[in-house]
Amino acid sequence: MKCPICQFTKSKLIWNDKIRSGKNSWTSKKQKISHCQKCDTIFLNRRNADLLDNKVFRKKYDGSNSILRYKSFNKPREKNKLDRIRKYVNFRNKLILESNCGAGTNLDYLKSKAKLTAGLDSEIYKNHVEKKHLFFSSLKELKNNRIKFDIILSLAEIEHQNDVYSFVKSLKNKLKKNGLLIFRIPNYNNIYMHVLGKNYLRYDFRTSHNFYFSEKSSDFLFKKSKLKIFKKFGFQEYSINHLIEYIKTGKRVKKYKKIINKKISNEIMINIEKSLIATSFIYIVRK
Repeated sequence: MKCPICQFTKSKLIWNDKIRSGKNSWTSKKQKISHCQKCDTIFLNRRNADLLDNKVFRKKYDGSNSILRYKSFNKPREKNKLDRIRKYVNFRNKLILESNCGAGTNLDYLKSKAKLTAGLDSEIYKNHVEKKHLFFSSLKELKNNRIKFDIILSLAEIEHQNDVYSFVKSLKNKLKKNGLLIFRIPNYNNIYMHVLGKNYLRYDFRTSHNFYFSEKSSDFLFKKSKLKIFKKFGFQEYSINHLIEYIKTGKRVKKYKKIINKKISNEIMINIEKSLIATSFIYIVRK
């Protein structure tokens, strides 16, 4: 199977089984997932384009695509990402675009600091977001606008893209010279995968994720896209207590006991992030 990122023809089949197709559902047929032996990218052999629209995706995987559901589920998660990014990036007086902005919770937070805030997402969020921010309902609409941005955020979508390279290029083209692109990228080689193996992958592999990245494949993608890596770091989204409960039950968990206190748990999470085996990466790249 040819790699969609580097076009190398030697890929290893690492999965030939059912994968998750929604919040609590799995595909009726087996799906193949391959691992490129050159750039280290992992990808669905038959990628899905229909789930790029959040009108479809969020209803299927979150149970609802409403504004209320977005805020209750995503607001704390997105704020956590943004707080980490703010340690390295100054948003003050900048022209900022967030791709996959949803109901605009990050944009709401940045509005008082930025010179301009704009969002890109499904038209279902248009009426809500454009009350406070400029809004684009498609990459084509964004492309046709003359504005160039100082900072573009893409914190929960690169793994969903059907053509990752073209997607990154589209965002790059909307950056000013020396502008920053900031990605949150799920890390395939994370501590859960190493500890739990297939018991983790059978929940993590899903129809909405066309790609799975490692540090190596992420570096390759940005080098190919002629973007300079300004900063990258691990971003652990779950506590060590969550991992312990997952190990005990062998399946995804929502509730878990606090066996390890907060101080020690935070110390462990810092070490996980430094070792780059966190659940995600944050990449800050420059044009």
